[in-house]
This record gives sequence, C-alpha cells and structure tokens, in this order.
Amino acid sequence: MNRRTFIICAAAIVVLIGGIVFLMLSEDDIPPDNPSGQDIETSNPPSTLIQERDAAAVTVRPSGGSAFTILYDPASGEYELDTPNAVFPVRQSSLYLTHYYATWLTSLTCVTENADDQQLALFGLDDPMLTWSVKLPDGTSAEFALGGEQAAGNGSRYARRQNSREVFLLTSTQSDVLTRSLEDLYDLTFFPGHEEEGAWLFIQNVTIGKKDGSVIELNKRSDEELAAAELGSSRYRLMQPVVSETQEYNIEVLVMVPITTIVPESIEELHPADLSLYGLDAPDTLTYIEEDGESKTLLIGRADPERGGRYVMIEGHDAVLFDPNGDYRFLGTEATELRTRQIWLNNIKTVDSVDFHLEGVSRKLTFEHTFDDEDEDFHELRGWFDGLELSENNARRLYLAALRIMATGGTDAAVPAAAPDFTITMNFTEGGSDTMELYQLGGAQYLIVLNGVNQQFYISRMNLQNDFLGRIDMLDRGEDLPRL
Repeated sequence: MNRRTFIICAAAIVVLIGGIVFLMLSEDDIPPDNPSGQDIETSNPPSTLIQERDAAAVTVRPSGGSAFTILYDPASGEYELDTPNAVFPVRQSSLYLTHYYATWLTSLTCVTENADDQQLALFGLDDPMLTWSVKLPDGTSAEFALGGEQAAGNGSRYARRQNSREVFLLTSTQSDVLTRSLEDLYDLTFFPGHEEEGAWLFIQNVTIGKKDGSVIELNKRSDEELAAAELGSSRYRLMQPVVSETQEYNIEVLVMVPITTIVPESIEELHPADLSLYGLDAPDTLTYIEEDGESKTLLIGRADPERGGRYVMIEGHDAVLFDPNGDYRFLGTEATELRTRQIWLNNIKTVDSVDFHLEGVSRKLTFEHTFDDEDEDFHELRGWFDGLELSENNARRLYLAALRIMATGGTDAAVPAAAPDFTITMNFTEGGSDTMELYQLGGAQYLIVLNGVNQQFYISRMNLQNDFLGRIDMLDRGEDLPRL
C-alpha cells in the first residue's frame, strides 16, 4: 500500500468513527446553541441544579398566571394540591410529574457558571417566565427561575437558582412539565371510565333532564333484583316518564355508550360572567350515579358548528368547558325509543282474576291455582270465563293475550276527558291490582294508560283486534285459542 492510499484510508476510518460517536450521543449530550452569539463556558460533566425528592412542598408561580402549591407526604407517597384558586381537582399523575421535575433536576448541562447581566437577559432570566420554590425537609426554601427557550427551538429552556450566576439548560420534557399552568393540570373528566370498553356497565342510574321540562330516568336492577323479576324483565328499567321495561340494545346505543364519549378537552372560560353566551343559562342536564354511589351532573349548552363541539359545565365547577368529540344523541332520544312496547309484565301464578270492560260490556276471567310444596315448578290452573270453565290452554292463552297487548307506536297525546273505551284490570292473589285503560284518539288509535299514567304509547284498532279482541270472539264461538 503506498503512502497516499494509506492516508486516505486512515482519514476515512477517522470520519467513520467520528460519525458513529456523534450518532451515539443523545440529544441531551449535544451542547446547547448560543443565543447571544458569544463564547459560553460549559462544565463537563453535567451538573445538578437540585436533588430533593422528599421536598415537602413546591410552589409554582407562572408569570401572569395563578400560583399553586403541591404538597408531598413522604410517608404515604401522596401528592395534594394546596391553592384557593383551584376550580377542578388535579390528577395525582400531574401533581407527581410537576413535583418531580421541580425537585429532581440532575445531570443538567451547565451553560455558564458565571453569567453577567447581559447574558442573563439573553437567557430570559432577568424577567423569567415562571419561578418556583422548593420547601426543603429542614424547613428552608430554595428559589428557582425558568427563562427563555434555547435558540435551536427544541423546547429546552434556561434555568438558574435565584441569586446565582450559574445557568443550566433544562430538556424539553422538563421545561414542558414545569411550564404547565394550573389549568393545564386540571382533571376535566366527566365519566372516569371512558377509556375502558363497557365501562358504562358500572352506571346504576341515569337521568336526562331536557330544556322542555321532560325527564328520562333509567335505573339498573341488581343481580338479585333481576333474578327475582318476571320473565322478560330488562336489566335497565325506565323510571321516568313512566315505569317500564326497556329495550336493552337501545339503552346501550342511544344512552350508555354516548355517555362514555363525553370528554371535555379544554377550559373555555373560568368563572363565566354570562352563561347565555354558551347556552348554559337554561341547559339540558345529564346525571349518572355509579354502583358505588359516586355521581356527576353535566350541564349541556349549545353546539358550536364551526368548531364541531359543544359547550358544557360539570356541576360544582365554575368553568365553561368545550367538548369537541362527545356524542350527545341522547338529547334527542325519546322515552318511547328506550322502553319495550309491552305495557305490563305479570306472572299468571300471582293473578286471581282479570276484569274486562270492553266498549260497555263487562266480562271476567277467574283462576284457581294448585301448587305443590315439594315441586316449585308444579302449577295446575283452572279458569272460568264469565262462569264457564275453559280448558287450561284456553285459560292461559286468553290471559296471555291480555298480558301481551303491545303498543303500536309512540304518541304525545294527552288523556281524553271521556271515559276509556277499554279497561282491563288484573287482580292479584295477594291483593292489589294493575289497570290498563285504552282511550280512542283520532282515527283508529287508542291511547294506553296504565295505573293512571299516560304511557305515551298507542295501539291501533287493527292490532288490538288481531292480538286480543279476536281471541275473545273465538271463545264466544266455542273455538280453541291458538298459541301466541
């Protein structure tokens, strides 16, 4: 190998080694840019600004913002926000990070050990963007200041201990955490389990209050209550505007899953002076109660079509929030979409008799029950219709025809002042009764009222004839009733 070739090869090796070393350096190992354009001393190795993990308290004072204090209990490892200005609770994780980066700043790059006034101004430390103090375990305090960004624009910032000329460079992560305002630390979550699939299953009760004064309330049966309920009972029961079984799929899709999408993203205004600007002077409301008794109420204002979201407030917190992603379809949901069209649900074993008053004609179905104390499934039934005994099948099927009167559709009609056209009363063996009244509306529709409560449902004359009245006609002709 000649001398020229040897030199070229050696140079190439040096360049290669240098490149490898450069690539192995982390971002924090690369010396900072010089914003002043003049020579800056750097210490090597990096130094420590503070290292006090067990500091009792950290107070952060943003320039122009609200100061806040984070207390730390070394015995429990818990953090607590201590400030009269807080509007919302703060996540434990946010308190931990802020406290950690305010008290555990190690392995920092020392930009200069003796900055003059001009350099402090160039570093933004003559008028810092924020200051923070650390109360040390011995009762003394240390004060710190955070200045401007490094010229490279990577988010790193200059910092120093107050009354010190030694300047350090904080990484972008450290700078980002320390510059978060009190509002940035707030936990704006409305439904805490929104990130977990099926989290709505822990909701015990939901109440939707609408601007028009109408209310929809749903309540979840316990496992014990569901086991003891009648066959066909639903897990969630409608409580307002009427008590009814529900359609489980509609409950999930139209109410429960949308609740989990409500995650306010930002604070629109703290301590709002005029709620009408957000449609929150007369809001819709949503309240949920979890199985452990925890509850929250959301005040729901107007939608903002330009921003693609909605203004809301969490009750008990004086701030308007903006939710860009929530699904608020439940506001347009009617109770008739959630409830089953089966109006009542009883067990024939509990019924003593059924009274029918059909367009001026009164008729009566009576039962005699025989049970076996040793066989809980044994049930022998005898039935009479207007005093004439029926076969057991016909007795059961007439009862089921009355029980399974199904609504045709929803209606907002009021109860007419006239007497009902049809009345069916189920009298129970242990006392008490349930009464269904049908009032004719315009056309061939009959409003359904149960125990004096307008069910907001109607049944058509055709369905009433096919599902119930026609079976009475069959009995009068001496025919056997078909299975339902």
